[in-house]
Order: sequence, then structure tokens, then C-alpha cells
Amino acid sequence: MGTAQRIIFLLFSFTLAFGQRIPQSFFEPVAVTPQQQSRIVELDSISEKSEEDYQELAFLYAATKSYEQSYELLETLVESRPENFQYQYLLGGVSGIIASELPRVKSLPYVRTMKSAFEAAADLRPNTIEVQLVLLELYAELPWVLGGSNKKAQNCIEIIKSLSSVEGFLAEGYFYRTIKKNKEALVAYLNAVNETQSCDFPLNTTNNAYYHLAVCAYYLQKDMPKAACLFSEYLKRHSGGDMYPKSFATYYLKKTSNQDSSDPQMEAVLKEYDNLTAWIQNNFK
Repeated sequence: MGTAQRIIFLLFSFTLAFGQRIPQSFFEPVAVTPQQQSRIVELDSISEKSEEDYQELAFLYAATKSYEQSYELLETLVESRPENFQYQYLLGGVSGIIASELPRVKSLPYVRTMKSAFEAAADLRPNTIEVQLVLLELYAELPWVLGGSNKKAQNCIEIIKSLSSVEGFLAEGYFYRTIKKNKEALVAYLNAVNETQSCDFPLNTTNNAYYHLAVCAYYLQKDMPKAACLFSEYLKRHSGGDMYPKSFATYYLKKTSNQDSSDPQMEAVLKEYDNLTAWIQNNFK
């Protein structure tokens, strides 16, 4: 995963302007380093910046949560280099972050930029699974007037299937959940976890898939050894850009060996911020 993807997964984590983001307080803190701060000052002081200077500054602003400054630079970079995948991908992510922090009416221009930038990134690299997963959520979650489309979401699922059968089943499960087809979603999730016979080798998936598979193994198969293995692998591979904080997987991992060790506060957190857990508990537990 390149620099742009790591930054966006750190900040965006497949959450949309109209979705509910997991509070940053649940994640390990990301501090601005003195090196980052001094480099920003140094780059900002250059009177005639090169494209590389603008790129580095835009990425640094994104990594240090100065999203508006990053957005302005990325708009300029995308305008001059629309064929650059990293610029389009990062612009889409930063736009989504800004949109998620504004009232809905004020967020609309950023939502439109987010959608168009991710679509451009997909046109440039259609076989990038992370981009297709983001677009799937956009098409499934956004209202029709903002570009939501079940047909386009299904097209994303077909591309995802061609890249990873496990991610394809998980994508189907997610999509059927959003359109309230719970039985079809259940079948898709069971297909995903049944496809996973072992978890101690790379599954050709994003790390978030390990977490989703672990939740399915825990609740739908009630296979505690498989769930424990998958949660352990999620923790082993965890990076700053993963969707769920380590505390979620760690809590589940403890429960796989002792299901009576329930923490009501953590259970409430999972139901509020882990949509897959909430969906299973509300419909199939």
C-alpha cells in the first residue's frame, strides 16, 4: 500500500460523510512529530514550489489533520495532474473527512468532490481493491441525488469478487445489509467465513476483512478457535489505517476463551460503532 492509501486508511477508514465514524479516542493516538512540523514550515516557506513540494506538503497536512490546507493543495494538484492516482485517492479521502465534520448542507460540495475523486482513482486503477471497497460504500450509502446507486454498487461487488472471493462475499453481505435483505446478507457472510478454512496465511484481503470474518466466525459459526485465530491475525497485521481499533479485537479475543467475561460498557460500544456486530446481534443472535 502506497503513501496515499496509508494516509487515507489512517484518517478515512471507509467511513462516509453520512456514516458514523468510530471516535478517534478509541484508537492509538497519532502525534505530530517535530520532524513533520519543521518540514511543513520549511516547505511552506519555499516561494516557488515544485510539484514534489506541493505533494509532500499536501500529504503532511493530511497526516497532521490539517485537512483544509491539504484539500486546497490537492485540488490544485488534481487539476494539473488528473491522471495521478495518489492525488485523486488522497483528495477523495480528505474530502470525505472534511464532509464528515460539517453540517450536511455545508458538506455537499465535499461529498461531490469525494465521489468524483474516488471514481477517477478507480478509472486509473480499477483493480485496486481498496478503491472498489470505498466506492461500494459510497454507492450503497449515499442518497440517489448525491450519486448513490445500487447498480453501481453491484458493479463494484463484481470487480471485488474478481480480485478476492472472500472480499467479494463480504462485500455482498455488506450490500445486502444496506438494502435490508437480511437472509441474503447472512448467506453471503456464511459463504465468506466458510471460504476461510485457515487464517494463518495471507487471505488476499484487506486487514479489515480479518475482523469481519472473525465476527462472523464468532457469532454465525460459533467457531471460537477460528474466531480467535482471525482476531489474532487482525491484531498482528494492525496498522494505523485499519477500520477498527485494537481494543475491539482484543475484547473479542478474550471472549473466545471465556464467553462469560462480558463487559457491558464494551458491549454497548460494539453495538454502537461496529455495524456488523450490531446487525448480527439484532437479527441472528
